[in-house]
Amino acid sequence: CFVASGDWMISEKQHATMHHVHAWSDKLWYKNIAIPLICLFPLWLRFNQCLRRYMDTGKRFPNLANAFKYAMSQAVTLFGAFHPLYLMHERNEHYDVSLSDDDEEGIVLSSRRGVSLFQIFWMGLFISSSLYSYIWDVYMDWGLGRREYGFLGPRLMFPMKSHYFSVMAADLILRFMWVLTLIPPQSGA
Repeated sequence: CFVASGDWMISEKQHATMHHVHAWSDKLWYKNIAIPLICLFPLWLRFNQCLRRYMDTGKRFPNLANAFKYAMSQAVTLFGAFHPLYLMHERNEHYDVSLSDDDEEGIVLSSRRGVSLFQIFWMGLFISSSLYSYIWDVYMDWGLGRREYGFLGPRLMFPMKSHYFSVMAADLILRFMWVLTLIPPQSGA
């Protein structure tokens, strides 16, 4: 969207003096439909590729485990797109969403500060998805993390082992930096 909008051709100085040129970027369809679909599309493709690979080979591992990784990432994206705190922030409301004590009332909006069940589940999903993807990157995709080889792989391309550990640490940090960008405004996190 950034490339298609042409914003990359405008300097920061020009951008600061201009009025909001792209009114469509504040529209409901853009924020709640277009952006989630753009984020979900590559994950959906990879998920289906993994399922297709399973159907072709019949091997559960690694195909279904890899599909599960993409399914978790899709769930994180959907939770982020339809998170109640995002929707309430758009209306300038700052409420906490929680389950009531009475089974008949269901979900209750309250103005008190606190952490909701939805928020706990969502953050747990973020953390588990990021850790699962990190472990998959290191162990399956890169062939590192093998205890018998000093937590590296059997064949190394670079002579300095510190490069591998640095990349593993950077991957872990960057995975959780990505999570921070999706925390909704006014969530208290």
